[in-house]
Amino acid sequence: MNRTVIYFHYDPNGQADTACLFAVRALLAAGAKVLFVTNGKLEAASRAAVRQMGARLLERENTGMDVGAYREALFALGRDGLSGVDELVLMNYTLAGPVHPLEPFFARMDARPELDFWGLTRHYAMKSRRFGGRRGQVPEHIQSHFLALRPRLFLSNAFWDYWQQMPLPQGYEQSIQNHETRFTAHFAALGYRWDTAVDTEDLAEIFVNPIMACPAELLARRGCPFFKRRSFFTPYADELRRTDGAAAWELLQWLKSNTGFPVEELIRSLLRTQPLADLARNLHWHAVLPAAPASGTAPKVRLVRWNPGARVELHPGEIVCLARPPARPPRTAGEWYACRTARLLAEDAATCAAAAALLAADPLMGLAVPAPPACGSVYALRMARWKQALPDLCARAKERGLRVPIATAVPLPTADTVLLRADAFPQGLPPLDTPADWQLLFLAAQSNGYGTLQLLPASAAAAAPERMSCALYETQDMAESGKNLVRALRRRLRGR
Repeated sequence: MNRTVIYFHYDPNGQADTACLFAVRALLAAGAKVLFVTNGKLEAASRAAVRQMGARLLERENTGMDVGAYREALFALGRDGLSGVDELVLMNYTLAGPVHPLEPFFARMDARPELDFWGLTRHYAMKSRRFGGRRGQVPEHIQSHFLALRPRLFLSNAFWDYWQQMPLPQGYEQSIQNHETRFTAHFAALGYRWDTAVDTEDLAEIFVNPIMACPAELLARRGCPFFKRRSFFTPYADELRRTDGAAAWELLQWLKSNTGFPVEELIRSLLRTQPLADLARNLHWHAVLPAAPASGTAPKVRLVRWNPGARVELHPGEIVCLARPPARPPRTAGEWYACRTARLLAEDAATCAAAAALLAADPLMGLAVPAPPACGSVYALRMARWKQALPDLCARAKERGLRVPIATAVPLPTADTVLLRADAFPQGLPPLDTPADWQLLFLAAQSNGYGTLQLLPASAAAAAPERMSCALYETQDMAESGKNLVRALRRRLRGR
């Protein structure tokens, strides 16, 4: 099978990360020719890596998102240049993998010559103004992260007319509306036959987007070789509307236990381009503090009492407990609970050792801090302070060259005591001249590919299910009260 893959890539820093190179290397090993098309310019090391693998490289202006990249790559190859190709694959870097060999995957679809085009996975029909345009209808379709095309389609006039007439999208929503949700129905209506490699028909009534809702299921039991990077940083509120919120964590555990895929390198790459809060929420970067670490497992911790303007010297491989005195005595219940855990870390050797053991056990974590108390009044106050402090924090981060995204709607942690892994700060700690500068610690570690672990006391973890159930009941009550109010207003208006 003479197979050509147009592999679309984008990175704001011009890096082809480990996961991208892993995918391209696997495609080449499976016998495909690869045209690596990137929106923007690759940095020198990435450019050399792509070429050394044997892929052809096309660098282009960062316009038109994936649609613009595919179109330019297609025109660069030309219809005549594809005349000897048996299958043309349009693949998006937003897929990560493979976690299974590609040869059986391709062979399974090679055995279906009746198809004119096929894809990896499908998205089922739904209503959505965001992605369905004015009609608000999204039809069932092949997801555009992986489209395999046969010559009956890609050598046809209809195919080239489609790309010639395609308006370049100005954003993510336009790309979905004008291409992803349109391609399948458009060519199916012209008589071309299609299917997907991963069978999720039994999930159609449960999830509209199975590769996002239950990725570990697709990898482990349905032969899917790829998963979405976005699983690790998708908006968590969306996840809770359609799943139990554990999909990313389950995916990570399955990858670590069952594959040789470099998932930690992928997450380090995502830390440099995605908000810390989004990754922390999806991957549940928190842990419960035991009373003491298991015997013989506690790493040594150096306690440093912070003074304004002082410089803290770090040594490779060590863990430091950095503590500062509270700015003032606690005045609210939330401040009291927050100070309690921070005080234990700084003053109780067993608690500090237990926290250090948790930090040392996860090589992706650069810091460990007390989790904020989970109660409504504390959250509201924390949000108010965050919104007030955010502009100054962004300015200070920019001054110090910490160019990582910040989730404006989710506060960074705040604590009087933090545990930090020295290896997460190869350039040393950022200047900590004031208490407000402490949040730069999280951004500095993130820019070096490290996350932050939030520590829960055992009592808070034990109370979590009850807190959640009460919050859900209250939300439902508020929603029902709102509906009743709307109904009453409608009745009143009809009465007039």
